[in-house]
Amino acid sequence: MARLVAGSGDCAAVTIPTMLTMPVIGHVNKYWGRDRGGVEAVLHASVQDLSRRGYGVEVLACRPWRSPARPFPPGVAGRELAAPVVASMPVHWEFGAALAQIESRCDLLHFHLPFPLAEAATLRLPKRIPWVATWHAEVLGRSPMVQWAQQAVSRRFLQRVDAIVVSAPASSHSDGLRPFPERVHLIPFGFDWRAFSGPRPRRDAGHPAQLIFVGRLVPYKGLDVLLRAMTTLPARLQIVGDGRERSRLQRLAARLQVADRVEFLGHLPDAELPSRLAAADIFVLPSRTASEAFGVAQLEAMAAGLPVVNTALATGTDWVSLDGVTGLTVAPDNPVQLAAALRHLIEDRDFRLACGRRARRRARDLFSIEARGAEMVALYEGLLAPRSKMEVFPLRTS
Repeated sequence: MARLVAGSGDCAAVTIPTMLTMPVIGHVNKYWGRDRGGVEAVLHASVQDLSRRGYGVEVLACRPWRSPARPFPPGVAGRELAAPVVASMPVHWEFGAALAQIESRCDLLHFHLPFPLAEAATLRLPKRIPWVATWHAEVLGRSPMVQWAQQAVSRRFLQRVDAIVVSAPASSHSDGLRPFPERVHLIPFGFDWRAFSGPRPRRDAGHPAQLIFVGRLVPYKGLDVLLRAMTTLPARLQIVGDGRERSRLQRLAARLQVADRVEFLGHLPDAELPSRLAAADIFVLPSRTASEAFGVAQLEAMAAGLPVVNTALATGTDWVSLDGVTGLTVAPDNPVQLAAALRHLIEDRDFRLACGRRARRRARDLFSIEARGAEMVALYEGLLAPRSKMEVFPLRTS
């Protein structure tokens, strides 16, 4: 930021800096900790990229009661509020005050939706700085009354934001965004693909195929469909992640008599995930509803050189990994189709490896944090620029 000092005749134009520090960007999300889900993985990549570019970064998030705090990386000032979780959303009585505090210290706020607690809190918050909102997914599966209330709050919130970011072309057509087409910007999620781009170990051709899933164990992920598909496949399956469905899924695996070929690994440290992916043959994302709007985990698998089997949800999921190019896409909630696609990749080694090579290239070329982070910064700077007031003063040189 600078003051422009200008004149004519015996006056010269001089630019005097008025702000020596980079802007501070505040991110607001329901949780922090990339092991808690794809949105949190996106948040991690985004704030670390901003810090590397020299921006000040703050984060406001919640964490479930009795859940351990997650550390914030160097260069990121963060606060987690321990909160009870109601209908899959954290609720904290001091969130509004905490939001006002972070807003007072930042030059721009970036909200990650859906987050009804934050959206409601903004309705009482005077708007002092630009607001950006990333639309990660629709809120689905609520009772009609709760759905109506959340949509009403979200609509009032979105009326006040300056820009809405979507990660895939299909997301721009979400019902909740239709009143605001002029504010929607397409910026796919970026991530550090290099962490997953190491060489893949050679596998003995006589071993059964290794399938892998990474994500939260919640109903919309469709893991019950995958377990049913496993009954007809010559393969092993590793399930990375945790959630409220774990016990039910373990019982289902036992009932389907596939428990000896299915490993529930729980959460893995970040440093261990790349090697787990590299050791697998196929990544599976069997999601069943539009709550899966992008599928960040499949990006990491693609960067590791894995073909992906995903589902056609009319979201960004099958845009990230393309049918017949980087893997195969099947109808949701269809274990027969899912098994057939997996069998095709298991039996056709050349096709499987070609899909993996194309997947790695697509992850690197289209979803790098360097390129996508630069696009997000350009959006921020465009919103911040009108707030930089230029003052003009004549300055004599003689």
